[in-house]
Amino acid sequence: MKFGVFLNQYYTPEDDFEVTDLLEQAALMESVGFDSAAVGERHVHKEGVVEPITALAAIASQTERLELATMAVLPALYNPIHLAEKVAMIDRLSTGRMRFGAAIGYRERELTPFGVSMDDRVPMFMESLSLLKRLWSKESVSHDGDHWQFDDVFISPRPEDRMPIWIGGHADIAIKRAAYRGDAWIASASSTTEDLERQIGVYEDSLEEFGMDRSENDVILMRDCFVADSYEEARDTIEPHLLKLYQMYARWGQTYMDEHEVEVDYDELAEKFVLGSPEECIEKLRTYEDLGVDHVVLRVQFPGQPQDTTLRCLERIGEEIIPELSDA
Repeated sequence: MKFGVFLNQYYTPEDDFEVTDLLEQAALMESVGFDSAAVGERHVHKEGVVEPITALAAIASQTERLELATMAVLPALYNPIHLAEKVAMIDRLSTGRMRFGAAIGYRERELTPFGVSMDDRVPMFMESLSLLKRLWSKESVSHDGDHWQFDDVFISPRPEDRMPIWIGGHADIAIKRAAYRGDAWIASASSTTEDLERQIGVYEDSLEEFGMDRSENDVILMRDCFVADSYEEARDTIEPHLLKLYQMYARWGQTYMDEHEVEVDYDELAEKFVLGSPEECIEKLRTYEDLGVDHVVLRVQFPGQPQDTTLRCLERIGEEIIPELSDA
C-alpha cells in the first residue's frame, strides 16, 4: 500500500497556519518515506483556503520524489486549455510527478460564482475531462461541445508522459465513471468500512465490465489520522481540531452531514478515523488494505493544530507505520 498526505488547506483567522508550513511538511514527508502529497480545491470560504495549483508548483520545487496530486480539482470551473497548461507545467517542474485528481463538486456556493449551475456540473465535468485528456496527448485539438468550442488548439509543453487521472465520487454512478474515465477512484472520506467493501466491489466490477486491468487502476482512500502513544492521547490531542473541521463541513452543507446541524458528535464519526498508537493505526490500515485499498492519503493536520504536533505525527507514521505496510 502507498502512503500520501492530504495537506491542510484551511486558514483560520485565530490560528498560526501559513501555506509555507506545507513546504516544511512535504520535505519531512519525503525524508520519512511517504509516496504522495495532495491538495484540495475550495472557493468562497471565509476561513481562507490554499489554492492547489500554485501550492503544488511550490511543493514541486522543494521535493524530488513525492507524487503531487490535486484531490480534487473541479474542472468545470476552468477553461480547459488554461487548466491543461497549468497541470502540464507542474508535471514538467516535477519531472513527471503530477497526478490529476478531479471531482464534480457538491457545494453550490462554490460553483455559481464561476457560472456553473448544479445541473451543468456533471456534463461540464465530462466535457472538460475529455478535452484535458486530448490536450495532454495530442498535437492539435478541435472541439465543438455544449460548453466549449475550439478549433486547432494545443498546449505546449505537454506532460512528460501520460497524465494519471484520479476521479473522486461516492455514488455508484460516480464510481463507474471513475472506472471508465480514470486511472484511479478516490473513495469518499465519508465512507465507512462497510461502505468501502461494497463500493470497491462496484469499482472492480465496473473495471471488469469495461475490460480494464484492476492492477493498473487504483483505489485511493482518504482518512483523518493521528498517531500518539495511545488512542486516548491521540484523541485528546486531535479532537478539538478535528471537530472544528467537521463543524466547518456541517456549516457548508457537506453532502454526508446535515447542513443545518453544526454540532458534531465525535463518536458518530470515529469509525472513519485512523487514531491511536502505531499498532492500533496499523491494524485499521491493514483492514483497508485487505479490502483492496492501494493508496491511503492521510489528513494529519486540522484547523488550529500546531505545526510541531503535525510534524511529529508525520515522523511517527514514517518511522513506525509505513515500514509495516508500504509496497517498498
